[in-house]
Amino acid sequence: MSAFIALDDGRSWWAANWAYDSLIEKVVDQLNGTDAERELADWLRERTCRVNGPGLGFVDVRELTAQNRLLFRLAAQRAFRSAVLSGSVGWHEPTFFPDWLARFRQLLRMWKAIDRGEPPEQLNDSHECMKPSGKKNGPGWEA
Repeated sequence: MSAFIALDDGRSWWAANWAYDSLIEKVVDQLNGTDAERELADWLRERTCRVNGPGLGFVDVRELTAQNRLLFRLAAQRAFRSAVLSGSVGWHEPTFFPDWLARFRQLLRMWKAIDRGEPPEQLNDSHECMKPSGKKNGPGWEA
């Protein structure tokens, strides 16, 4: 089973439950500066497979406020740099770290591909683009 992150243009990043949860945890660790960051961190913790069950973890960034989309992306970039610097220290199974880091790098590459205007089919873990739900999800919508 796997979990996913849907990006702005419908492409999606998929990973095993544990790998997705590990990525979300690393991102959450970077969201501790402002009240808005902490609210997003709390919300992201609730999107994990650990909370929702195997195969039920997901984040659709299109459902987030513009501010939270940016906070999530910036936190992911910081989390990746932190993971590179710390390496496999603290990992239960350090041999999984290189592949996990490569998958994390793939997520960042997907965002850059969106910035360059590349078609989603060019770099996508799914066979097709995900249709937007039209929902508003996460903190900040109620304001």
